[in-house]
Amino acid sequence: MSSTAFSGRLHMISALAVAAASWHVATPAQAEQVIEEIVVTARKRAESAQDVPAAVSAFGAEELEERGVENILDIARLTPNVTINETNGLIAGAIQIFIRGIGNDPGFDQGVGIYVDDVYMNRTSGALLEVYDVERVEVLKGPQGHLYGRNTIGGAVKYISREPDNEFRAFVEGKVGTDSLRKLKVGMSGALAEDRLFGSIAMSATDMDGYQTNTFDNSEWASKEQFAMRASLLWQAAENFQLKLVGDYYADDSAPYIPTRVAVEQGGAGGLGTFQALLSTANLFVPGAGFLAPGQTLDTSLPADVDDVNTAFVGPGGFDEYKIESSGLALTATWDINDNWSLKSVTSSRWLDNNMPFDFDGSDQVFINTLQRREQQDLTQELQLNFTSDRVNMVLGAYYLDGEFENRAQTTQTPFLRLLTSHFKDTLQDDRNEKSTSFYANVDWDINDQWQLSLGGRYTKDEKDLDQIANVTLTQHVAGFVNLPGLQQAPLVLSPLGAQVFPLLPFFNFFLPHRDPAGNIINFGNAETVTMFPENKVGSEEWTEFTPSARIRFQATDDLMFYGGIATGFKSGGFDTNGSALVANEYEPETVTTYSLGMKSTLLDGSLRINAEVFQNDYEDKQLDVIQLTGGSLVLTTNNVGEVESRGAELEILWLPPIDGLAINLNVGWLDVEIEKFIDQIPGTNTTGDVSSSRELGYAPELTWQARVQYEMPLANGGTLTLGADADYRDEMFTDSPIDTTNPFFLNAQSEDRTMVNAFLTYRSPDQRWRLALEGKNLTDERVLENTFNVSNFILGGYSRGRTYGITVGYTFE
Repeated sequence: MSSTAFSGRLHMISALAVAAASWHVATPAQAEQVIEEIVVTARKRAESAQDVPAAVSAFGAEELEERGVENILDIARLTPNVTINETNGLIAGAIQIFIRGIGNDPGFDQGVGIYVDDVYMNRTSGALLEVYDVERVEVLKGPQGHLYGRNTIGGAVKYISREPDNEFRAFVEGKVGTDSLRKLKVGMSGALAEDRLFGSIAMSATDMDGYQTNTFDNSEWASKEQFAMRASLLWQAAENFQLKLVGDYYADDSAPYIPTRVAVEQGGAGGLGTFQALLSTANLFVPGAGFLAPGQTLDTSLPADVDDVNTAFVGPGGFDEYKIESSGLALTATWDINDNWSLKSVTSSRWLDNNMPFDFDGSDQVFINTLQRREQQDLTQELQLNFTSDRVNMVLGAYYLDGEFENRAQTTQTPFLRLLTSHFKDTLQDDRNEKSTSFYANVDWDINDQWQLSLGGRYTKDEKDLDQIANVTLTQHVAGFVNLPGLQQAPLVLSPLGAQVFPLLPFFNFFLPHRDPAGNIINFGNAETVTMFPENKVGSEEWTEFTPSARIRFQATDDLMFYGGIATGFKSGGFDTNGSALVANEYEPETVTTYSLGMKSTLLDGSLRINAEVFQNDYEDKQLDVIQLTGGSLVLTTNNVGEVESRGAELEILWLPPIDGLAINLNVGWLDVEIEKFIDQIPGTNTTGDVSSSRELGYAPELTWQARVQYEMPLANGGTLTLGADADYRDEMFTDSPIDTTNPFFLNAQSEDRTMVNAFLTYRSPDQRWRLALEGKNLTDERVLENTFNVSNFILGGYSRGRTYGITVGYTFE
């Protein structure tokens, strides 16, 4: 984004702030040393989080602000057994969420659903979700298939924005920090027509210098130029009928984070050491005869610093093309039919325009790079019929999704990656359409004052279509064999000069013949052969799933509840786009069944909250990319090859001691994941079988914990000073899936255990309108892998952000 455009958006936000300042201001209420109740909608109805017989972590706007939560990535440090990363080991701007080891594997549908005001985010690009107009965030753990449907096998993250009402509210907030960070947030809401029509608007603009250095041209990357806006209108058409229209817009024109080289495979028959030899050995006999020029070597270097990258894939057609632009509209109608029945309709449409550059080798030499230009639109409609009585609460619903995906892409691969060929694929059309229709019901029956039984289920039908049209230009280079000891079976890749002079050498044997895609010989191989051919792919399939749920709740006292349950969920099936066959093979949905036992308590007159849950996940038909034996050959395929069993426990404690203003928080999560079945190539053989004993899944740290201490002290002038510090520990884990633990190369994808320490100091004025905050994040400067991606001989990764500081000044109007 240009500086002019960013400046224009800052002026727009500033104008809104000036307008807000002219409205009237109210006096804030005093807080008490009792844990505040948070109302959630985890079961599609409003109730206290402590009354939900399931693991739900909820965070209100004040806590999110106090703890410096900027976007969805920060939620992971607030609750155990949750890992949230930007996929910067592959592409910036998208997120990857894992809850209890289940989540979003690259190339597959997401496993944790993201919802904004009841609208499902069908794409993870642009889903970083800046926190600037939020009422609360809910994290639902475990399968949510009965109420939330497809792609929630790990759980769901729900953003609930603040609704406008008769009370005028406005805020303006500015922040500066590390790497010349400048952030401005502003918003206002109130009545446009008292008791009838209400409106709100909020904006956030961020500008920050990059902290990555591209050693190829000394340019800066990993900057931020982002703008977000949300506006809503709420019309109370009648006492029992309400319409709410919400629109949002997000633009990211940053110089994106570029994946960093983590490891290079040099050994083995397919390693870069072998490629170097085959591409250059001919120079030993005739200088200039090898494909590589004399003295030229393949780049096997690793960066000297985790913030250094090395790529020539910049400028037009490269990383400069990166952008995300998303927008959405949602209309919610709520009709309270009578005291027992209500009807809710949520209609939404979302649009996404996303340019995605990929440099899969992390080098200024070209091994493989790709540019994708994606356009997507999702239309959803949900109907909810709710019934409430003294003993029974019920929700019946229907949901429909119609998603359209269009992609145009160009991919270049060279002999540095492929050895014998150069490959350019121009994808002219990559259209993928999906439709999902589902019906669901859930009943919560209070058998008596202590016991509650909950039964639910959802029927889902998914339909997907694939239509790809692509042209491939394949250049087969000259490769010759010689009769010399140790080289008889080594194809030496030759330059045009080598193709001419090698047949004259006494030890020359023959050229490797060139073939067409069908395997027919089309050239003797003594000169480069260029062929062009289509590589199209089509697919059409549908799947149906039923995902039931059953829970029992025992309310031992008003402040102590025990529960147990069974929940199920599924991740949608899809198409295997590997290979050259016209008709794509499909893979089936993967499913999870979770068994859980838990306890929720509020003790010591409301000053101590202890929640705990133990669980077991049975995972079937795990979707993975594997090598399988097909037609006598080992082929990379996408299929359902795994069965996984995991178990774990979570403990969340919040205590407000009898010291006014002091709060102590401790969360602990334990997770044990075992792969029970995994069909893949058996190392060192040409066969496939169960290799589960040597495979590990990523994003499943055995231990996570968070600790927080916060103290608010009154000042002589009537204001307050709040000091806080928190630590977030995550055990070592793999950052890709699956990992072959017998291959040392893949072990480079392991992230070390780490503890992130953050601290803040906040001053609030006597009238609570002014807020001045100083924050420090990752104070110990932990730099560990958060995300990796493997292509051929390369592992690329993204690292945790280093130590940062920030100062925030905010003013609130009421």
